[in-house]
Amino acid sequence: MSDIFSKYVNMFNNSSSRFFLGLISFIESIFFPIPPDVLLIPMIITERFKWFNLALLTTIFSVLGGIVGYYLGIALIDYVLPYITKFGYLIEFNQAKEIFLEYGVLVLFIASFTPIPYKIFTITAGMMSVNFILFILISFIGRGLRFFLIGYLTDRYKKDITIYLNQYLLPILFISIIIFFLFKL
Repeated sequence: MSDIFSKYVNMFNNSSSRFFLGLISFIESIFFPIPPDVLLIPMIITERFKWFNLALLTTIFSVLGGIVGYYLGIALIDYVLPYITKFGYLIEFNQAKEIFLEYGVLVLFIASFTPIPYKIFTITAGMMSVNFILFILISFIGRGLRFFLIGYLTDRYKKDITIYLNQYLLPILFISIIIFFLFKL
């Protein structure tokens, strides 16, 4: 392994790494910008923990964080709605609510499975009064599919992933930084 990649992976080869994976999974569903994948993948590569257990931990804490986000949305609606009304957007808000309620299950599934910021949709689901049981069910399915797929594929192809990252980590980081700054402009 290259020095950078080796040091990164070895950071997650300790007894407290599962705690941090759970914590990141939880807060990412509410406000944190970094997805738990960046911890999940190297933890699986270290082979210290079983991928299934890590995927399950990530899924459970992500959904628990989503529940907090949902209730945050419920709490925020009382503060946000007067401003929506004041600025003349009540009709648009109600239209958006109808669309979200009609297609919310699909939207929620897509947000929970893809890299789209899940946190935005957990809070919005609470604001839009999406059925709570349905919210939890869709979140478990979407997040579970995502993290178990990542876990399985990482475990299955960890040797190939390690070889690829050893060869291309620095160019990938360099290009990512350039793209990041280009989008910031």
